[in-house]
Amino acid sequence: MSTFTHQPRRPFDVNARLLLLVTLWESALVVLLSPLSGSGPLAGLDLPGRLGLVLDGAGRVGRIIMLYHALAVPFVAALVYLILDLLPFDEKTPRIVRPAITAGYLLTGVGGLGFAYLGGSWIAHGLFIVGLSVSFYAGVVLCVGLFPWRRDGGSFSWERFAFWLMALFTLISTCIGGAAAAYFGNGFEAFLAEDVVRLEHTLGHRAIIAHLHIMLTLIDIALLLILARVFRLEGRLQTLTMALTAVGTLVVGFATWSVMVWEGAHKVINIGSAFLLLPALLVAFHAFARLAGAGGPTLAGKLRALLRDPVRFGMAFELLFVNAVVTVPGVSVAFNLETYRQPAWLEVERAIAVGHWHVLATLSAVVALLVVVDRLEVRGLLRQLVGWGVLLGSTLAFVFVQFYLFHQPGVTVTWPLLFVDVGIGLFLLALMVLLGAEIKNLFKET
Repeated sequence: MSTFTHQPRRPFDVNARLLLLVTLWESALVVLLSPLSGSGPLAGLDLPGRLGLVLDGAGRVGRIIMLYHALAVPFVAALVYLILDLLPFDEKTPRIVRPAITAGYLLTGVGGLGFAYLGGSWIAHGLFIVGLSVSFYAGVVLCVGLFPWRRDGGSFSWERFAFWLMALFTLISTCIGGAAAAYFGNGFEAFLAEDVVRLEHTLGHRAIIAHLHIMLTLIDIALLLILARVFRLEGRLQTLTMALTAVGTLVVGFATWSVMVWEGAHKVINIGSAFLLLPALLVAFHAFARLAGAGGPTLAGKLRALLRDPVRFGMAFELLFVNAVVTVPGVSVAFNLETYRQPAWLEVERAIAVGHWHVLATLSAVVALLVVVDRLEVRGLLRQLVGWGVLLGSTLAFVFVQFYLFHQPGVTVTWPLLFVDVGIGLFLLALMVLLGAEIKNLFKET
């Protein structure tokens, strides 16, 4: 299969079942762990107290780190399933990668969250490490399978090169994070990046900060490459898009790693980001053109065609929307850094640092979910409900969270949180409807 089509729905195949499983897994983690948070609309339930869980403040940083990995590794697994689905591979690669990445994210989640929330058993921590190791092995096999010079008699493909480079850089960046974490307790302690934003950074700090920034960037690069496949870029447009993405990946990757030893590398990162911005715009405009083209020559017809499919419209829309809620706010802070670095602005700067990458990570999850919905070939009213629910809910939350983040120091701003909660609620409701319907369809076929 080279692209997702609008043909009549097929029975669930291996990739579809695995995508549904990982979506269920991620959703279950969010539902189960949200009430354990010390903040948010469900904090008042005091679920940890009711369950007899001792969530001491000293272990909070470690729990958050475990939670991040428990959520991130399944997300990467979903991207791997999509890549295996969209690109041609030899028979051996998918047969090895699928079970390895599945076992890897399950062990990572069970072990990591068991260690973080259920008493700190070192057996659970061992399962967490094993899960990460198995996931890494799956990544190595996938990277070998993506090697761009091995197919079609050794001919070169910019698309395959961009995918391979993304996978290779992900493996290298994983090693950087693992190498720093290996020194935990030996002169290196767990920390959150937002807590050391104004402190003198050690090499360990810089390594972890580089790790978390580049991993999220590489996830978004993978999504961009997947969307280019979904919307069937061809010819010179595909070559240009893939070449720009590869150059951007190279520049951003090396610059982010260089932050560990060279402070000026931050400026080079911006150059790489500019290279990645252009292919994202090319994919978005190409997608809009394809969607609108089905509506005929009139403007009204094109507009109706554009909005007829909220799932594919949402994929393209998010490529532009990310600039409004991530790029522009980030540039604004960069141009006014002297203001935000004043002592009175510390809490505001910290809130922006946390919110900035959380918005980007959640927006990435929105795009991935829409791709999964398309891959599962959801049709009819269900596609409309899920597509518009995810799109409108996430847009509402991302817009109003900006008013919460960017406020004057010493001023408590809470009114945007109502809109954020409504947006998140609408998103989760759409997700619940999707999973309920897909589980029902799955049981019908078994």
